[in-house]
Amino acid sequence: MISAEDVIGTWLLIGRGASEGHQAALLERYGEHSEGVAVLSPEGWLCAALGRGDRERLPGDPAWHADAPDVARLAAFDSFVSYAGRFRIEEGRLITKVEFALNPSWVGGEQVRDVELRPDGTMRLVVTRRWPNGEDVSIWVDWRRAD
Repeated sequence: MISAEDVIGTWLLIGRGASEGHQAALLERYGEHSEGVAVLSPEGWLCAALGRGDRERLPGDPAWHADAPDVARLAAFDSFVSYAGRFRIEEGRLITKVEFALNPSWVGGEQVRDVELRPDGTMRLVVTRRWPNGEDVSIWVDWRRAD
């Protein structure tokens, strides 16, 4: 059984995918070369951020984002996800009580991922959600420990 101590550390994204038939939609949104980091602290905090590796810079003053056109800001939001909060491990699931998130609708809720430590030392997190069209879709994200 996986414990919180097993997942403590800094993890770098090495791959992601989706259940059959949904891989193309995932690649369209997050690109073929996603990047990300997840930090799980001994104090029980998780902070994760991932997105397209080829995201375009926002036009305008790089110190600000508010002067970029709405369409550019939406593209940046739509190709990135980040959240943070207290985590726990329960019955093979990594559960984070979200306190901070790019998507404000996540704050106060829980993000739940099945967690698997694989023989090669990588960690796989899997989330299954119902998409707006009513289908259940499983999305997996693989991580390796940072050097």
